[in-house]
Amino acid sequence: MDVTGIHKRFGGVQALRDVSLHIAPGQVHAVLGENGAGKSTLIKVLTGVIQPDSGSITLDRPVRLHSPRAARELGITAVPQDVVLVPQLSIGRNVLLGLEGGLARKSVLSASERDLVSTALRQVGADFSASAPTASLSVPQLRLAQLARALIGTGHTVVLDEPTAALSAADADHLLSRLEALRDDGKAIVYVSHRLSEVFRLADVVTVLRNGQAVGRFERSSFDRATIVELMTKHTSPPQSSPVLESGPVLLSVDGLSSPGRFSDVSFSVAGHRILGIAGVQGSGQGQLLAAIAGQGTYSSGTVRVAGSPVPQGSVHRAYRAGMALVPADRRGAGIVGGMSIQRNLALPARADRSTRRFGFRGLRAEARLARGYVRDFGVWCRDVRQSAGTLSGGNQQKVSLARALASDPTVLLIDEPTQGVDVGAKAEIRALLRQAAGQDRCVVVAASEFEDLIGLADEILVMRAGRVVARLDGHATSYREILHHALP
Repeated sequence: MDVTGIHKRFGGVQALRDVSLHIAPGQVHAVLGENGAGKSTLIKVLTGVIQPDSGSITLDRPVRLHSPRAARELGITAVPQDVVLVPQLSIGRNVLLGLEGGLARKSVLSASERDLVSTALRQVGADFSASAPTASLSVPQLRLAQLARALIGTGHTVVLDEPTAALSAADADHLLSRLEALRDDGKAIVYVSHRLSEVFRLADVVTVLRNGQAVGRFERSSFDRATIVELMTKHTSPPQSSPVLESGPVLLSVDGLSSPGRFSDVSFSVAGHRILGIAGVQGSGQGQLLAAIAGQGTYSSGTVRVAGSPVPQGSVHRAYRAGMALVPADRRGAGIVGGMSIQRNLALPARADRSTRRFGFRGLRAEARLARGYVRDFGVWCRDVRQSAGTLSGGNQQKVSLARALASDPTVLLIDEPTQGVDVGAKAEIRALLRQAAGQDRCVVVAASEFEDLIGLADEILVMRAGRVVARLDGHATSYREILHHALP
């Protein structure tokens, strides 16, 4: 497959600029780049999710991939980063979902369907049957099922996005072995990953993207870690450092927190007026760590304390009552209620301004006054506070999500991927809002896979890799390259 001169723009952002690749049968072509480099956009172009503004894709002839189905019919299949399956169905039915004939039965596979899925599962080395309940399988097993789905049919090219991000070292090694076998069978594999050790083991060709452009291409004989890391790094001025405030008492203490397969033996403390950054490439565990601290998950050992008092695990309600608020990375799905107005979103928190509730009834005027204040202070661009939050731009949704968390007046503010998918101007505004939040007798913990979000903002930066803290850095003195050096496996 030849990809030539691909351009793609989203509004004012040039996501891809003149990107070309040659993807050959029997080869693994790795695509590397930091967050925002254009990898996800390129994957979506290759698999028909979005169409490029210009450029061409050629198989044995020029083709137009106007949908994922069209791409699949032409032999291009994808294994996405997220495991998205229907838990109520068997794994075999999930593997065939969307590929069945019109008379397929939901609960039972036909003999021919079972044979088709079983053959694909054997090819990827799966140790479970096509009739296994999806809900009973582990994440590594589900990942193998996704790979098996990619093999059904006559596909010649498999595109994988961070396939080992949620896997242990042993499970990742097994998956890589299966990919090596597929390559030896003549499949063309496009492999997107942050894990250089996997790329160096697997790849025949590496293309490096930066700022939407292909800035380097290497054959296996010329792989060089230092050169590749140098090309991946953005050559931009570091963000302006925020003023350092005098610290207050310790407000959040995390001691020896472990959850097998997610994070291990994490300890830190954060004082009032301080911002702690937790940096890691996708799949390093920083987002799962924040969710566990906020009561959205359990852990096998360790303790969490707010202002010296222990916080029971596994209860969002108790963590909230202890003074915690989490702004999740999925702002549209969990950070805001998209179908509600900005006003209603900001009045939802139980600890919001009591004037918005009287005797169990909503005070609409008070709600509107509260919302207008946040819209003004946070610089939210909207028609008025009655506008649906889901219709705002990404940056403005993030501001509303942050405002909603601060409306509960938390002692500890946890925020995951604060500037994911927002433009440069909104990033600067969100950084200023986080520093302002830390100055109000609280502490802030920011988890980010975009390291620029933390430099000059966080007072201390912990770097996580494969669920463990591998470095502790001065947030006002470190560099992007130093963080990347510790973060890459």
